[in-house]
Amino acid sequence: MTVAGVAVAPRAEAPWSPWRDTGFRVFAAGNVANNIGDAVYAVALPLLVFDLNGSLQLMSLLAALGPVALVLGPVFGLAADRWGPRVLVVPGLVVQMVAALVLNAAAFWFGAPFLVLFVAGALVQLGGGMYRSGWMSGIPSMWPQDPGRARGALSSCYVATTVIGPGLAAALVDGVGYELLLWFNLLTFVAPIVVWRMGIHPAPADPNRPRSSPARELAAGWAILRRSSRVFRVMVLSLPFDFVSSTGTVTLVIFHLRDRWDMSASGVSAVLLAANVGALVGSLAVSERSSWPLRRLLAVGLVGVVACLLVLPAPFLPAVVVAFVVFFVVDSALAVATEMLVYRTIPAEAIGRSNGFWRLVHGVPQLLAPLFISVLGDLVGSSATFVVLAAIGGVSVAWLAASWRALADDAPKEAVS
Repeated sequence: MTVAGVAVAPRAEAPWSPWRDTGFRVFAAGNVANNIGDAVYAVALPLLVFDLNGSLQLMSLLAALGPVALVLGPVFGLAADRWGPRVLVVPGLVVQMVAALVLNAAAFWFGAPFLVLFVAGALVQLGGGMYRSGWMSGIPSMWPQDPGRARGALSSCYVATTVIGPGLAAALVDGVGYELLLWFNLLTFVAPIVVWRMGIHPAPADPNRPRSSPARELAAGWAILRRSSRVFRVMVLSLPFDFVSSTGTVTLVIFHLRDRWDMSASGVSAVLLAANVGALVGSLAVSERSSWPLRRLLAVGLVGVVACLLVLPAPFLPAVVVAFVVFFVVDSALAVATEMLVYRTIPAEAIGRSNGFWRLVHGVPQLLAPLFISVLGDLVGSSATFVVLAAIGGVSVAWLAASWRALADDAPKEAVS
């Protein structure tokens, strides 16, 4: 363009940021409120069951309810792609609210019979899975400018709630008790419904969308994921990494700090808080950038995880603590980066099914790893187990090296639609 007869280069438009979108900020606030409630619930319920029954087995049964939504991810994704995300969001929240009301009433007034707690807890997880699958599938229609960056920002919000929620529960539990924390969780389900009533929600389903049988649509969702060469390669090479970054590793570190270093419970809690803050830093470092070099990020992250695992058995406590915090930083950064890749690559009309399969595939090693780590830790000790986990993580590094050229930004890409 010209100004006063002088040619002036047009000013480059700033990359779109979800935080400059008022609708996104309101949606994120409702989502954060719901996630804080979930985090408080995850602390309060097992502690309540322990107080009532003193049983590790019953606590473990309740913990096993978490994967319910993971296993059903492709089914929820099919429903979102077929009938629109709206079919899952509000119904999922209503299921959560009703189930939480039953659970709270049983805990508060009826002596907390475990069968009622278990069934209600399962329905809370089911409703939560419906709600999450719905809004995740709706991101491309709500923020088509850059659905990957919107997904990354919401992931960072979730990581923030893993710091806020447990901290809030720890601050309030002695004063208000487990039961009132559970009622607080129930109230947080209202926030996303208010956001919905404000008109901030996914678009309705396309009535002209071609449909086939559910089985064929599920198969098509997997086929789209499979044909997206970069996404599929990243998914496959991440499987060993998923195994070593599971909750089993976190549990092993907690055991190592208590057993090897005789660290107090409050000291371990402080280390966990620092690690969660590190996870937030790693998440923000990726989600707040409009772009990032995928291969370099994968290389730094995967090598960083392996290096941290090798440092954890070190005979120097500060090095162990730093390694654990850095482990969380790179783990979170990689998780957000790969989620953003999915949303920037998979077509909007298949994001529900493909993302459901993505979450299911990544969830399998994370479900199996805690059992493996607990058995191996008993056999060889925590220090040796860290070395074994580092070797497993090294498989992801080797896989990345073998896929290096195929993952380049300018590598030939296959059609995914």
